[in-house]
Amino acid sequence: MKIKPVKIVSTLGPATHSYEKIFQLAQTGVDVFRFTLAHANPVEVAEAVKWIRNAEEEIGRPLTIMGDLSGPKIRISDVMPDTTLEKGQKFVVSKNVVMGDENGVGINHASIIDHIQPGAEVYIDDGTIKLVVDKKIDNGIETTVLAGGLLRPHKGFSAEGLVVKFDDVTEKDKEAIALLVEAQIDAIAVSFVQTAADIRKVKDLLPENSKIMLVAKIETAEGVENAEQILEEADGMMIARGDLGLAVPIAKVPHIQKQLIDLCVRNAKPVITATQMLESMISKPMPTRAEVGDVANAILDRTDAIMLSAETAVGKFPVEAVEMMVKIIDESVGHISVYEYNERKTTGNAITDAAGNIADLVGAKAIIALTESGKTARKISRHRHQMPILSVSHDQIIMRRLNFTWGVYPHLIGDTKDFEEMLRQAKELAKTNKIIEIKEGEKYVISAGIPYGQPGSSNMILVQKA
Repeated sequence: MKIKPVKIVSTLGPATHSYEKIFQLAQTGVDVFRFTLAHANPVEVAEAVKWIRNAEEEIGRPLTIMGDLSGPKIRISDVMPDTTLEKGQKFVVSKNVVMGDENGVGINHASIIDHIQPGAEVYIDDGTIKLVVDKKIDNGIETTVLAGGLLRPHKGFSAEGLVVKFDDVTEKDKEAIALLVEAQIDAIAVSFVQTAADIRKVKDLLPENSKIMLVAKIETAEGVENAEQILEEADGMMIARGDLGLAVPIAKVPHIQKQLIDLCVRNAKPVITATQMLESMISKPMPTRAEVGDVANAILDRTDAIMLSAETAVGKFPVEAVEMMVKIIDESVGHISVYEYNERKTTGNAITDAAGNIADLVGAKAIIALTESGKTARKISRHRHQMPILSVSHDQIIMRRLNFTWGVYPHLIGDTKDFEEMLRQAKELAKTNKIIEIKEGEKYVISAGIPYGQPGSSNMILVQKA
């Protein structure tokens, strides 16, 4: 496998729902397979999990599975057939309307209307229809249509600056979480996260001592505002730019992207940049130049992973889209410089900071991170050194989790009784790994902890010659 520091997340759907396609995507460079519970049924989930695990065994490297919860999706009510809105007309969003028409519509979570202020822009059907709020009225808001069109029933509803409070996880998401736990997936993407409590609510539904990652999707203004607290509870973050671009002024999204990526990298937690990255490749074999620039800029922002959504779920060119991602990664990563941090002076921070610096100074070909929890590899990764980080563990779950992290190449080894045996296997990996050839006499660095087996005990660096 070619060195590819930035990880690729691929969404599965009708275009890729087969073992052959999944295997082909994995061979091309996909690290994480995502399916959305808003669309996938239990049979499709079970099939996809089986195919991914089979591909993992055949290819010989960890592949990660992430289920994406539907979340409390806000939708408009039923609508009379052939209802069309014209630009400039008045239109009411009401708490009372059950059947919508050209005069107004209702929504499934009526209480959120109280949180929409005059002057806010409102979007229906992913922005196909755009409104602006003129004033509040009894049991609703009166708006002016800025962009009209066919009003279709049960389509998504969003508003600039919208704050929505839900007391509990939806019943649909509870059922989905149980399904994902039973399927033994590796990560759950939690939709519509606005506070740290939203992550805790999902965490409470997982089995005790579960190792399933919880990835917080940031797609609202409040989610951005509370990002630091959310990241304390979550294991990683997804910048869901599509819905985020409807919740905040769209011109702010690139700057929010940079802010959230920096937050995650500083905290050594993986961040995924998502939505519409190669959107034109849904129907065309080549992306636009602007899309290539967007992907490259996310990489230069130091994102851990980039995600394909409809491009691989329903697109005509799913494999070609992954190939394009690989090419953009290859051209971009060499322009990323090493990043230093002013942080708490702990032994673990000192060791993981020094491991990359020493590797640079001695011209090491790779860093081998002996890791029990994955934290050592993630902390080395955040400095964005150019040499690969070969993470070594006997825990397959931890290895799959590291598939989200920049520059880390997980390697599963046999169970070991002590540090000496782990060290022996690490040295063997330096000779036999398929990521980078380390020739006789060339140097590599090992980072580990003594006593072995205690998470968070990184306290040793070794410089070795092959």
